[in-house]
Amino acid sequence: MFRIPVAVSRRHFLGIGARSLLGLGLGSFLPSVFGGVPKASAAEGLDAFFVRQLVAQDNAVSRAIAWNSAVGEAEAVVDVRLAANGQDIASVPARETLFADDGEQSFSHTALLTGLAPGTSYEYRLRTGDTATAWLPLQTAERNTCKALIFPDSQCSDDYRTWRAAAENAAARHPDAAFFIMMGDLVDNGESSYQWRQWFAGAAGLIRRLPCAPLMGNHETYDLGWKCRLPHAWLNYFPMPGNASARFYGWYYSFDWGPCHFAALNTQWEEVDALRPGLLAEQAAWLRTDLAASRKPWKIVLMHKDVIEYDYPDPADPVTGDISTTGRALMPLFDELRPAVVLTAHQHTYRRLGRILRFAPAADGPLYIDTGNCGNCYYDVPQNPRFDEKMLAQPERGNYMTLEASKEHLHLRCYLPDGTLADEAALDHPAPSASKAQAADAGSAD
Repeated sequence: MFRIPVAVSRRHFLGIGARSLLGLGLGSFLPSVFGGVPKASAAEGLDAFFVRQLVAQDNAVSRAIAWNSAVGEAEAVVDVRLAANGQDIASVPARETLFADDGEQSFSHTALLTGLAPGTSYEYRLRTGDTATAWLPLQTAERNTCKALIFPDSQCSDDYRTWRAAAENAAARHPDAAFFIMMGDLVDNGESSYQWRQWFAGAAGLIRRLPCAPLMGNHETYDLGWKCRLPHAWLNYFPMPGNASARFYGWYYSFDWGPCHFAALNTQWEEVDALRPGLLAEQAAWLRTDLAASRKPWKIVLMHKDVIEYDYPDPADPVTGDISTTGRALMPLFDELRPAVVLTAHQHTYRRLGRILRFAPAADGPLYIDTGNCGNCYYDVPQNPRFDEKMLAQPERGNYMTLEASKEHLHLRCYLPDGTLADEAALDHPAPSASKAQAADAGSAD
């Protein structure tokens, strides 16, 4: 089955137009052609744009702050104070690196704030000498609760207006969300500086005040000619927690939020193995150690590519014929390690697949959910009769999700763009048999 995108893609325009400009020696002209840095992404009073909070390993006591600037700011710091009384807490020096890509360059800055108190409201600002941004909110994680927004593929062909609406509307409907997860394919082309500017413009109202936990998708590994490359831009924009890897530092990572331990995997080994081999094997060894070390009640795996093969299933293989190559590689590992939930994306369609063990529905396997699509690239994806316990009407016109957890309960909800509840699944800890899945009929089809 061939997928027919409903929306027209920008890839021909970007691939041909950007290459033509670079071929004419006009790479530095690209920012003015594509509108430069959006004002929504710039910070007043300081040369800072793409200001962003990122998750750290333990978000009850730490937080990463990052931004870019057009000029070097070797003395840049992040100031932190208590929101309640303005008491100064710390001034943390930022690490500066030069980033060049797509014919442009900027300076990237990252500061890791540590020694914070759990469940506490702070404010932060970026400062160089006497020049600073306005104060921005920073809330550390509670130890026993967790609420996150989950955004699946946000790649767009409309200057990321659909992504901006999804982000802002979801945040407005769920003001108690503490952070947000991006499930990969944030942009359609990972080398396009234009698309990254548009994505950050859409995220600006959210990512300054809530930390982001991003995953790398396959589209982050494409160059302007639509060939695979190392994901330079993604790694620059998202300096994630360390994983002790010499070859794939920051490509995959884990973090804690309240009662949840999240392992954010990287499913792009097919794209990058020819350039840097070993990603799959290294992650598998790391995941065993990482999940074993966590004592959190809920262990949740996040990864971009889905485990189901919808396009070209093999009817001659009743066991794995409808399992994707990603699923065949990782599901036996999940059978062994038993995370409570595995969240995926990539297919641009929401599917609650249910619990799966040894490539078959089972009452005691991890719960699998393909989280859907929040951009404007729409696909018509057929139903999988073995696994699709819930699917939204096709071609799906977008959704987002929430995850809420206490020590005893984990609740996942899927919402349509207008805020209508489309599906939900609840788990009780620790007994798998106590789990339940409930579905809402609005805007969906079983």
